[in-house]
Amino acid sequence: MALVLAGTGAGTKYMETVVQDDAQFLHRSPAAVNSSARRLAELGATRLRLTAGWSALAPNPTSRKVPPAPFDSSDSKTYPRGAFTTLDTAVKAATGNGVDVMIDLAFWAPRWAVGQAAPNPKRERYFVDAAAFGDFATAVARRYSGAFPDPANPAKDLPAVRMYTTWNEPNHPSFLKPQWVRTPDGGFRPESPHVYRAMHNAGYDAVKRVSRLNKVLVGGTASGGSTVPGKGGVPPLQFVRAMACVDDRLKPLNVPECANYAPVKADGYSHHPYSRLVTPATSDPYGDNAPIADSGRLADLLDTLHERGRLANRLNIFNTEYGYESRQDDPFQPFERDQQAAFIGWSTFLAWRDPDTSMMAQFLLRDIDPAESGNKRGTRKYYRDWQTGLYDKRGDAKPAATGFKLPFWAQLQEIGLGTKVVLLFGQVRPGKGARTAHVERQDPASGVWSPIVTGGPSCLDPTKPEFLTNPAGFFLRTAKADGAARYRMVWHHEDDPGTEASVPIDVAANLGDPSPVGITRPGQRK
Repeated sequence: MALVLAGTGAGTKYMETVVQDDAQFLHRSPAAVNSSARRLAELGATRLRLTAGWSALAPNPTSRKVPPAPFDSSDSKTYPRGAFTTLDTAVKAATGNGVDVMIDLAFWAPRWAVGQAAPNPKRERYFVDAAAFGDFATAVARRYSGAFPDPANPAKDLPAVRMYTTWNEPNHPSFLKPQWVRTPDGGFRPESPHVYRAMHNAGYDAVKRVSRLNKVLVGGTASGGSTVPGKGGVPPLQFVRAMACVDDRLKPLNVPECANYAPVKADGYSHHPYSRLVTPATSDPYGDNAPIADSGRLADLLDTLHERGRLANRLNIFNTEYGYESRQDDPFQPFERDQQAAFIGWSTFLAWRDPDTSMMAQFLLRDIDPAESGNKRGTRKYYRDWQTGLYDKRGDAKPAATGFKLPFWAQLQEIGLGTKVVLLFGQVRPGKGARTAHVERQDPASGVWSPIVTGGPSCLDPTKPEFLTNPAGFFLRTAKADGAARYRMVWHHEDDPGTEASVPIDVAANLGDPSPVGITRPGQRK
């Protein structure tokens, strides 16, 4: 924390913000998709993550036999007519509104590309064929190379997409199987990392052959796994070690899948650091799990594996999925809407202060209507889908929309010799370049908000509250600790004389308090 307080990162660090919502971008009318893309841009998102669903795009996805010629799995022109239309629409809408795109080459596989059938023929995921996956990656990367004619307007080319991830949560049994195989002594060892490594290597090579400008992220791991080998998913750090063909002591694995092992190549590590039932700063007691509070575990492992020659490159972490559900929208969740909004700022701070994290994520722009589940109203199954959106099922803004646009966090911080300050972190996401902002404190008696002078770089006038963010919109500042208090940041719009405030954050009076004022623990109500 001393490094952060010194301000070394505040002036320079850039961190992308990615949003994913396939329901809004792949299953709505072109007009609705464009409206959602425009909203993303207004909120300040820098990238949209889209799923290229292999089985949804491929021909004859339930057949055991590879479709005959003229089908060529590496050429999207030979896929079913119109299969890529919705993905094309989303890519065009995002880029047309100034938002870059990331494509997840992902679930599920066609039956003809797996080694074993799944119980649900729409979710084939057992022993996915790496070569077939590489062909699919080629088809998608060529289509979005920037030189592929737009079928809807052949006079123009489809936009280029320059970032890809290879599969979604390969350490989760819903997306890849088998997760484990038996050992000769009757135990279990991870198998999904080896299946995935072959898939990733094929996908990486395919996308890079299309253009060296393309970035390909490895991983896409879920933040947690089973503590019981043979059941559930493989914990993410155990998954990474096995993918790199080392054991828990980082010694080479002596298993058939690791014969002729070559260092895994990638341009970054994709991760989903969910901490849905606890606050963002809550550490997981199981050391092989990696929620956002424990990103350092993952970063340290990736660095060590690179130093030991198991990974070809040093990999920064790209958080590509994250979010909290709100209890008003799913009564079985532990946190309120205002907490969901506050947690966006808190988690953004945790990601930003980690020098190895290059991206922060928001999963869902809009809540999925629970009625779409088809289950009995009011039951847990009725709310099985996600209510992590910035907007509710009707499209009305939740406090989280403001929390995303202007992520802000404040906490009491000791800086040595018993001296305490209030650490103030925030970002103005819309716009470009340094932006003007200030911080306000609410008087506990009157409720009146008043600007305060804060310490830190880029003061416009050291006697006044206004300051400049860094070019990416971030700031980190300090204020005098003054007991329990409530703070907010205020953005001064560049194109008009107005201002806009963040969600307020309550700061506890003492460092020893179990949680900041106003942030309840799971199961508590205010």
